[in-house]
Amino acid sequence: MSKLGLLVLVFVLLSFMLSCLAPASYAAGPRRWSGAKPPALNAINIAGVNRSFYLYVPDSARLPAPTVFVFHGGGGKADGVDVSVGGMARLADAKGFVLVIPDGIEKHWNDGRKIKGQIQADDVAFIKEVIEHLVSDKQSDPARIYACGISNGGFFSQYVAQQLKGKIAAVASVAASVTDYMAGLEAECEPTMFVLGTRDPLVPFNGGRVGGRLVRGDRGAVLSFTDSISFRHRANGAGALTFDETLPNIAPLDKCQVEVMRYGKEGDQSEVLVYKINGGGHTWPQGMQYLPAALIGPVCRDFNCNEAIWKFFNTHHAPR
Repeated sequence: MSKLGLLVLVFVLLSFMLSCLAPASYAAGPRRWSGAKPPALNAINIAGVNRSFYLYVPDSARLPAPTVFVFHGGGGKADGVDVSVGGMARLADAKGFVLVIPDGIEKHWNDGRKIKGQIQADDVAFIKEVIEHLVSDKQSDPARIYACGISNGGFFSQYVAQQLKGKIAAVASVAASVTDYMAGLEAECEPTMFVLGTRDPLVPFNGGRVGGRLVRGDRGAVLSFTDSISFRHRANGAGALTFDETLPNIAPLDKCQVEVMRYGKEGDQSEVLVYKINGGGHTWPQGMQYLPAALIGPVCRDFNCNEAIWKFFNTHHAPR
């Protein structure tokens, strides 16, 4: 067996093992939850399909509060999100925002790409209904609702903000650049933050087919890092580069170096913020190394991605 074939086999086996770690039901709640108290599991019916999401309202939240949606990646589940990203619930306690972690259908989000064999669920209608429910219950501030996610969840964050224009105040997309599908829409998006690694084998930094050499089947393609940033800069009408700084290399063993770039002014509706992780993989900075670095690239430890995302979100409000 070739080295590549062996790596693919290991990837499949480890993915299966990780899926077996998930509980058979939600009764026990999410795995290794970082919040001060358990979240509530909510169910909702969308066009005859039962959907679910975890809702975490920390005691520190002053309602109606800012609300952060976190979308799992393809193959993931809501019950593993908090541990995978390194404790978003703990940050919700500290900052007082409401946290929503929904579940996709068959561990997938419909982000506009047409992927053979995957259900084209109306995930936009699902999220729209959740938002309206939270706003109606005075739990969420309608001007301060945000979306973030990794991989398929990052692509979906961009897509749902475009589809629900005016309902999402800002987006953070981790290990998910711009798909060919999104580029074809040529639509303005909300203020957007990208967190992209140069050694991502699944969402290629230099562009190309999603999945690279590790995942079979046509999952569409992405623009290169440079073209993704240029596209979003143009679509948003963002201003010139106003910030460009390399972060201190506080974790040299991760072999990563982070460059932060901002286009436009901080807090502008057109802002594009970029964390370029030189040496980074298909991972969430300071999150879980969920598969070996040889397969997905390393986790960057030089900054806390959750805190960076919240700092970005906290400067943006949707126009009323």
